[in-house]
Amino acid sequence: MAVSRYVTHAVVLVLALALSGYASLDRNIPAALSLRLGAVNAEGLVMGEGGQVGGVQLGRLNTIVKPIAVPSDAPVSHTPLTYEVKDGETLKDLAARYKVSVDDIRWSNFAALKSTSKDVTVGQKVLIPPVDGVVVVTGPNDTPSSLAKAYRVTSDAILDFNYLRTTESDLIPTGRLIVIPGGRGPDFERLTSGVRSTYVGTYTGPGYSVGPFTGSYSVNPSNRFPYGYCTWYVYNRKPVPWNGNAWQWYGNAQAAGWGTGQTPRVGSIMVTWESGFGHVAYVEQVYSDGSWTVSEMNFRGFGLVDMRTIKPGGVPLIGFIY
Repeated sequence: MAVSRYVTHAVVLVLALALSGYASLDRNIPAALSLRLGAVNAEGLVMGEGGQVGGVQLGRLNTIVKPIAVPSDAPVSHTPLTYEVKDGETLKDLAARYKVSVDDIRWSNFAALKSTSKDVTVGQKVLIPPVDGVVVVTGPNDTPSSLAKAYRVTSDAILDFNYLRTTESDLIPTGRLIVIPGGRGPDFERLTSGVRSTYVGTYTGPGYSVGPFTGSYSVNPSNRFPYGYCTWYVYNRKPVPWNGNAWQWYGNAQAAGWGTGQTPRVGSIMVTWESGFGHVAYVEQVYSDGSWTVSEMNFRGFGLVDMRTIKPGGVPLIGFIY
């Protein structure tokens, strides 16, 4: 019993000496050693005297002294809105409410609002972009690169804003809503009169000659292209089932199963790169020397119809649609 008591006292004495020695140590030493590992060692800060880790101020024993700052601005939405127009609302009202331009809304609903004489009507559903730009419903041949070229932005802007994990040349699934931030669509229809005019002069270029229009045509009531442009005129001569700028017509025709090629035929549609949006014209005649004559609008002036005879290699040809 006496021996056991002595052993117990000895153990207690050893523990007391150990605790006393720990209390006399500079507790900053282990913290300092730990903190030399850098700011990534948050455990060192917590077990030491606290400190700053990122946007958080830490105290001892995991106490948060200063929380991460909360952003005061609302995050930017990347999702377009489909809005049903209420009674009495106008395009200007919607543009002001959603902090975009009237043109942005017109471009995003181009088939219905391409004419500046049109406003929204009660019950109409319109697409509204979340930022300045254009909302596009993708077609069968749309890629980030083709949309970037059509709406005058970079492919990276489209890829990044829409979180697309593809390359700029990959096809985007048909029918998807894509936001083109900062994009600009085609010119709007601004009708000043219902009179159609023809080009009255003559012009000879390096690969073609231009003269007045000598034929006739009627306006197709289902024409959904803006008046005054090449697409509007050609649709009247040969209605097509697709939309899009002129340069897109060749790919759209192939996707729709129409015949295409590099040889002109009477009644075919010529597609070229003669502007930033491309150009289309209607083939009227084909000649034995390989040249051909087209009728067209907006080549020599907005809303003007002319006839042009073109030599092989005389234009930056994309192809013909049959």
